[in-house]
Amino acid sequence: MSNDIPFEVLTELEENFKYLHQHPETALKEFKTTAFIKDYLENKCKVELLDLGLDTGSLAIIRGDSNYGSVGFRADIDALPLEEQTTLDYKSKNEGCMHACGHDAHTAILLAFARLLSLDNPFKGNVIFLFQPAEEAEHGGQRVVDAGLFSKVKIDRFFALHVTPELNVGQIAISAGPFSANVDRFSYEIKGIGTHASTPYKGLNPIKALELLSNRLSSLVAQNIPCGDKALISLTHVSSGSTWNIIPDFAYAEGTVRSFSASARSTIIEKMTQLKTVLEAEGYKVEFNFIKGCPATNNDPKLSELIKEEATKLGLTVVSQRANLGGEDFSCFQEHVPGAMFNLGTGIGPSLHNGKFKVDPDALKIGLNVYNSILKRLSRV
Repeated sequence: MSNDIPFEVLTELEENFKYLHQHPETALKEFKTTAFIKDYLENKCKVELLDLGLDTGSLAIIRGDSNYGSVGFRADIDALPLEEQTTLDYKSKNEGCMHACGHDAHTAILLAFARLLSLDNPFKGNVIFLFQPAEEAEHGGQRVVDAGLFSKVKIDRFFALHVTPELNVGQIAISAGPFSANVDRFSYEIKGIGTHASTPYKGLNPIKALELLSNRLSSLVAQNIPCGDKALISLTHVSSGSTWNIIPDFAYAEGTVRSFSASARSTIIEKMTQLKTVLEAEGYKVEFNFIKGCPATNNDPKLSELIKEEATKLGLTVVSQRANLGGEDFSCFQEHVPGAMFNLGTGIGPSLHNGKFKVDPDALKIGLNVYNSILKRLSRV
């Protein structure tokens, strides 16, 4: 591992991480987090703050010669509505709110990177730092795009990292292609005919429609999507009725669809729409909604190989990313520019989104070193 990171940068890296961990804020409410980020960038880093166009989050640039290109680095900054269950001496001070997905680590690493480049920047072009709000909810990545990110700054290549408790400190994971899924939401609103429970023949029971819907959805992927193309439909919420002796007139069902390819996504939408027709043929009135969320990540092959090579030079163990059906809205930026996200091992332990999840601080400097090595490599291109 490289030892050319100044002591004061490493010290501030850990201090910032612990402060952020103690003061988590959920999606679109990251006001104090944003103020902290901007204060550090203004007072410790030689960067220019730009208007992100949102109430939270931050955008900054170290300007160079545009002829040498522009490289972007992104960190997400929001936390989860979850009670922390660790015994850390810097555990969350905000009741019911916790950095259980490592965004405190992502932010601290990117702040330290801005600080490091303010002292010694090997890159002759522009370096952009994006501190993105609302990754966990509220479509933060797309909000940033819609607010005009790519009209404000030109980015030729985009990088990010995400911590993982499935790897030891000193390990990273990177692979070309998709590693997280399209994340979509669906709902069915089903109108039947209510009646007394003793006279079902006078009504049209929407709970029967829920039963049919559940059975069809459970087999839809297996019957329509090739086995090599991963996809998933999870029915997660159903509701109908209010008491024991009334057949209700309304039922509601919602859930999530996960997929990797555009073709699988399209097929699932088509077949789910056909289910609406099936229910209507039974006499129900049905409203079907399919809400597309963030797309699947798609790591650029060349940038993925660059990360792998630089991490190996640092003496890190590099493994392949394991594709999963979770979501990651860094993909919103990858739809516009080549990008790659790697996973940073933080020590084997409780999973992300768990109240006992914790990041080994020793992993922070590894993430910083990888970022620095990426930029040094690009400075030689």
